Amino acid sequence: MRFLRRSGFLVFVAFILSFELGCGDQYRPVANPVLGPGGQPQSTHYAYVLNFNAAGNGSTSQMDVSGDTLTQVQSQGPGSVFEALLPPNNVRLFVANSAGDSVSTFTPTLGNALTTINLLSGSHPVALAATQSATMYVLNQGPNSMCLNSGSVSAINISTSAVTATTCVGVNPTQLVQAANGGQLYIINQGDNSISVISPNGLVAGTPITGLDLNLVYLVASSDGNYIFAIARGDGKTPGALDIISTFSSTQAARMPLGVSPDFATLDPNLNRLYVTNAGDGTVDVLDTSNVNVTASPPIPSLANPPVSIGTGSGPVGVTPLANGKLFYVANAGNNTVSVVSATSFQVLMTIALPAGSNPVWIASDPTSTKVFVANQGTSSTAIIQTVNNAIASSVASPAQDPNCTSSCALQQPMMILTQ
Repeated sequence: MRFLRRSGFLVFVAFILSFELGCGDQYRPVANPVLGPGGQPQSTHYAYVLNFNAAGNGSTSQMDVSGDTLTQVQSQGPGSVFEALLPPNNVRLFVANSAGDSVSTFTPTLGNALTTINLLSGSHPVALAATQSATMYVLNQGPNSMCLNSGSVSAINISTSAVTATTCVGVNPTQLVQAANGGQLYIINQGDNSISVISPNGLVAGTPITGLDLNLVYLVASSDGNYIFAIARGDGKTPGALDIISTFSSTQAARMPLGVSPDFATLDPNLNRLYVTNAGDGTVDVLDTSNVNVTASPPIPSLANPPVSIGTGSGPVGVTPLANGKLFYVANAGNNTVSVVSATSFQVLMTIALPAGSNPVWIASDPTSTKVFVANQGTSSTAIIQTVNNAIASSVASPAQDPNCTSSCALQQPMMILTQ
């Protein structure tokens, strides 16, 4: 496999579920500043890089945006695969530890101690989601004692850091989102290509949504709470599709075509745009979600028509729009580059070369639009790009897999990046 797509981390999670830990060492947090050239003056903001450790506990690397510095490394549990910040203030971070059947949580900027929330044995959590501050929801891919033949969703009370309820979903669930303002939960079940619908009040399961396009890979919730956008890859040879789910009826309301093999999507809440990367044909769809009309054709207008062309073989796997609305950046695993695209003309303005073998898997930008962070799994590092000149200001290595290693150390692999 040439690169890891973000869509539910399906292949990577399958590896984790079959993996037996080969090292019992506990990773010890290290805070070694890594100075980069010329940080841009700005308010204090942070990037949190989640690292997977093939030989023990994963970790979260905290980076100060203005100085391009690594300020803290926090050990997590084994098999760390997903992270989420608790809304609305994003001051608390949660991490799903798939191999450890647990969720870690801490307040990174305050240096608080890590709290580990144990799940039922066999749960193998793979995703987290919350759109309100009282509860964090965790998606469990494996069967456990409450759901013997399927996955499940558990609710974690924020005040007590304890699981308060668990309910069953479908087979091989891969992604979880919650509708805006504490709405219903929606889960992709790859076992039967359905979407489970769960009420957050008591985790009551509704009727699953079926009849969707082939190979569901990603979900995005609209800012207004009215829709869930479901990305389907299709057969990998013909165009994929976007299924639009109404949150009022929890049914499919409309469908429209995308590019070939779409695998990731993100919503720009400032411009009300949905960006979809199409790895199969090297394009990015840009859709106007402020103008959804499920009776129209297409139900969502395309702002870039035709879609933005990144190039054959580029393999786009992630996109991040700047908060100032001027540009968006696309991470390309096929040729180890980052494309800089105008958010008004939708033309590629520049291509930034990453080091050979980088294999980028995630890209994120900070709230002040001054930095872009790229998780390079192939080189076990995070590249920091300055948007003022689109130059790579620094490359921060992930922690060593073995905390006792001092020379030629195998490194952990960055998985995700969140910013605040």
